[in-house]
Amino acid sequence: MQDSRIDFEPQRHPQESQFSRWSGITLMVAILCVAGILSALTAMRFAIRGREVAVPPVIGKTQDEAAKILESSGLVLKVSSKRFSSGVPEGLVLDQIPPVGTRLKTNRTVKVLLSLGERRFAVPNLLGTSLRAAQLTLSQRRLTLGNTLYAHTTAGDPSTVAYQSPMPGTEEGSDPSVNILISLGPASEFFIMPDLIGKPADLVASRA
Repeated sequence: MQDSRIDFEPQRHPQESQFSRWSGITLMVAILCVAGILSALTAMRFAIRGREVAVPPVIGKTQDEAAKILESSGLVLKVSSKRFSSGVPEGLVLDQIPPVGTRLKTNRTVKVLLSLGERRFAVPNLLGTSLRAAQLTLSQRRLTLGNTLYAHTTAGDPSTVAYQSPMPGTEEGSDPSVNILISLGPASEFFIMPDLIGKPADLVASRA
C-alpha cells in the first residue's frame, strides 16, 4: 500500500536564507562597533585623567619659587595682579587660583596674587606752614596729625610749623602720625626794674 503521508515541512526560500545571514552579520558588526567605541571612550578617559595633576601650594613663596614648584608639576605660573599687604612681605604670593588640590591638565595656568608689602607714604614738608595747612596736607597724603606742641623758637614765623617728626622725605607705614611744633615766635627780652627810690646814686650806677 502506498504511503499517503504528505511532508508539510516548509521549504525555505533562498532569498530568505540569504537575508537572515546578512542580518546576523550586520548585528555582529554593530555589536563590535559599539564595543570598539566604548573601549575607545574608556581609553580616552583614562588618558585624559592621566594627564591631570593636583595644584600644589605656592602661597608664601617668592615668584621664582612658585614658578619652579608649578613647573615641576607641569603647570605654568601667571601673575594676575599685585596688592599691598601689611602682613605679607613684598614679593611673596598672597593667593592662588585655582586653590590647592584642584586637578588641572598639564600645561594649564595657575594665577597668583603677589604682595607689594606694606603701603608706605612719603612724609611731606610741613615746615613754615600753618596748623590748618599742615592738617590738610597730611589728610591728602593719608597721614594723620600726631602731637601738636607750642613753644617759643628763634627760627620760623609765629603760628607756623617750626619742627616736625618724622622729618620731610622719610617714608612711613600705612597709618603713620606726624608730630609738629608750632612756633610762638622768639621769647620776649625783658627784665624786672628794681626799686631805686631812695637809693644812693653810686649804688644805682654800680648796678647799671
